[in-house]
Amino acid sequence: MAKQRYTLDTRVLTAFFFAAMPFVAFGSFIVVNQAKNQLRESVGVSLEQRAVQTKLALEQYVGEHVVQLRVLALDPDVQQALAAPAHTVPEADARQIEQAWASGKDAKLNASLLESPLAARLKPLGLVRPSVKQVQIVDTNGRVLAASSRGGRLFQAESEWFKNLSAQEGEPEVHLGQLYRAPGSTVNLLEIAFPVRNREDVWLGAVRALVDASDLYTVLAPVRIGRTGHGSLIRSTDGMVLASDESERILKMPFPGFDSLRNAVEGFPLGESGEQIFARTGPRRGYWTIPDVKGKDESGREVLVEPARLVGFSPIDQIPDVNWMVTVEQDLSEALAPIESVTRYLWVHFIGVFLTVILLALYFSFKLEQPVMDEELHLHEEHVPAGMRKPEEN
Repeated sequence: MAKQRYTLDTRVLTAFFFAAMPFVAFGSFIVVNQAKNQLRESVGVSLEQRAVQTKLALEQYVGEHVVQLRVLALDPDVQQALAAPAHTVPEADARQIEQAWASGKDAKLNASLLESPLAARLKPLGLVRPSVKQVQIVDTNGRVLAASSRGGRLFQAESEWFKNLSAQEGEPEVHLGQLYRAPGSTVNLLEIAFPVRNREDVWLGAVRALVDASDLYTVLAPVRIGRTGHGSLIRSTDGMVLASDESERILKMPFPGFDSLRNAVEGFPLGESGEQIFARTGPRRGYWTIPDVKGKDESGREVLVEPARLVGFSPIDQIPDVNWMVTVEQDLSEALAPIESVTRYLWVHFIGVFLTVILLALYFSFKLEQPVMDEELHLHEEHVPAGMRKPEEN
């Protein structure tokens, strides 16, 4: 029995190779897509951690100012000045005093508030920390007894911060007001107030400081990730930008794409009300992907305001009376750049292999159909014995 001989048919091999290539390509792009999602998650977690670190640094920054006011509230000279009975000023006289203070023309009034021994205790705070624009000592009637600089109102009884401190019970708590811009000024201010109490825990008044809000950016400035990554401080209720390297947006416009970010902060589907209906869905992520934010220019054309971004966030929960949130963002194109480059090279590799296979298939197909020797040579006829040749035609 003759031994069977096996040969490799290149056409069958090529056919199966062509059939396998789509599955290989499809599987490759599934793997790349999974890698992209994992990279997105990894970068998002990193941004969330940076947001938490920045949040802690910001709470420490505000805490330092609170400690300074608390130490000032324990100063014996301050407590002695506030221990004296507060005098009630008639409303008509209060208006006149306010006008004189605002104009700065009453030298006697200015000296009593700015050059007294009590005022001298306040001025070192502004020298040590230039961000502190003004410090005031206020009695139980809301009247300013001493100030480090001229400005603002002298009677604070109707102010929100004063009502908040006067209504406190139990342990004294700091009051932080919302960031605001004084009329006729370009400086954004942060209001910090702390109650003054004696050893018997009797309320004597308050110390109040106005801090330059732009100094908050000193905490956010070191947050840099790649070329586009940076941090911002926004108001968690409406997304208003409070501190950022984009100074043109501060207290003027909300954080781009805040509506999408608010859904992530509140959780699916609608915060606490959603949890009552759908129950908890597990721990909430501290990052979110915000799609392209588009708007319209003056001519009505649609323009790109902000590209798609990956945003890590962390609400501030250790500072009372504020609704702040720290965000750390990075453009999605930069965050996923490694995978995008790999995908691009994979396309080039796939197209190159595909073209190479086609060229090799065509080449070998032509070779299989080509004769082994040239037909003009007729070598097979020269080696045939004479008795087996066909008679030549006459």
